[in-house]
Amino acid sequence: MNAATRALHAEHAPRLHALTDRVMNIVRAEVRLGRLLPLADPDRDLRIAESAAAKVLRRATDTVPGARAAGCRLAPEGEGTDVRVTMTLAAALDRPLPDRVHQVRRAVLHSAGQDLGLAVSAVDITVVDVLEPWPPGGPGLATGRGT
Repeated sequence: MNAATRALHAEHAPRLHALTDRVMNIVRAEVRLGRLLPLADPDRDLRIAESAAAKVLRRATDTVPGARAAGCRLAPEGEGTDVRVTMTLAAALDRPLPDRVHQVRRAVLHSAGQDLGLAVSAVDITVVDVLEPWPPGGPGLATGRGT
């Protein structure tokens, strides 16, 4: 009986390992994507990976002169399709910081709605670093000490 059990176990082990490997690869891929967020279409169950949405919103931030995205997190809010965005960024101090943050918030809201179809309930922004201007005639803004 022991010999027969070992023979059966040895025969099925490669298939079990292959199945385990496939399941673990799927789990790892989902972890890298982050959570799936609902798109603002209540008639359909459409979702986008947090990592993909964050990348698009970081790019939107980077279109604002004097601002560079440092981080972006998205989280579902409530039971509907609303999403809350939490961003960190580096900003130049060549103009009032509240104005620049307002521009970033507008860019993020526009991109979330137009490019992704996300219903954003709030955009929380924290400035975590300062961008220093290049010398006159330089190519633009350099990243600050912490980026």
